Amino acid sequence: MIDLNALEIFVAAAEKRSFSRAAVGLGLAQPTVSRVIKDLEVEWGEPVFYRTGRGVELSEFGHVAYLKAKTLLREAEQVSQDLREASRRPAGQVAIGIPPSMVGAVIPDLALGLSLDEPGIKLRVREGFSDQIERWLADGSVEIGLVSKYREIGQLTEPAIFSSPLVLARAKSHGPLPDTLNFADIEGKPLVLPMHPNGLRVALETVSRRMKFSLNIFVDAESIVAQKLVAERCGCYMVKAAQTLSEDGSVEKFASSVIVNPGIQRYVVMQTSQQRPLTKAAREVTERITAIMRQISREDVAHRTP
Repeated sequence: MIDLNALEIFVAAAEKRSFSRAAVGLGLAQPTVSRVIKDLEVEWGEPVFYRTGRGVELSEFGHVAYLKAKTLLREAEQVSQDLREASRRPAGQVAIGIPPSMVGAVIPDLALGLSLDEPGIKLRVREGFSDQIERWLADGSVEIGLVSKYREIGQLTEPAIFSSPLVLARAKSHGPLPDTLNFADIEGKPLVLPMHPNGLRVALETVSRRMKFSLNIFVDAESIVAQKLVAERCGCYMVKAAQTLSEDGSVEKFASSVIVNPGIQRYVVMQTSQQRPLTKAAREVTERITAIMRQISREDVAHRTP
């Protein structure tokens, strides 16, 4: 039988790199921590730590054991959370991190659906770009995050709940654009783009370097509103996901071409915080967000299909 208390002591010692600091954090005596670690090493038949002058470091085997122990403890916490909530309706506050461009597409429908079906769930919405959202997930500020990943078609290695192709767009008042446009044709065109290290900017620069040209940056603008205003009034170009333009009504003002050869997709990946188990309310919200995003994806495809 696996002793979860022993695994908790092992994980604490690994993360604090010290038996004494682990003991203080867990409210135990240091000899207790030392004994538990020794018993685990005997049981597993391998040393999990190397002693150093400043504490302890995981051995190669210890790294493997740590990852498995961490996963098992997290799963045990989730089981305990599930059982505590099994007979109750989902309730409580759920914090979500979401990019500004997705707020209008997701949050109103999500909030309305919850108010009708699960009024005990209350949303707390934080807008931010993907790097910010990943930091909030890491420190537990949000439980659920929608993170944008910009990849060439077929190169995403994790499940996505939504995807939309990138398009080159400019104000219709400055002339029409073809339905598609080769990536190489972006060379020389004045662009208003989000600032590095925004994921979209990084993806465009990666491809342009491979094709041996530099992007012609007219203005760096983090704000979506600023990007649209500059593009509309100055005759330069934006690069956006096709869904972003259609969602906020920009298709009325902006012409766009789907970028091909290579095409780049904006994928949206849902991530959850590992700081604590997901509550029943948070799991309900993840399911509803997934359904909303998949419906948006179907509508986006239908809109772009002749």
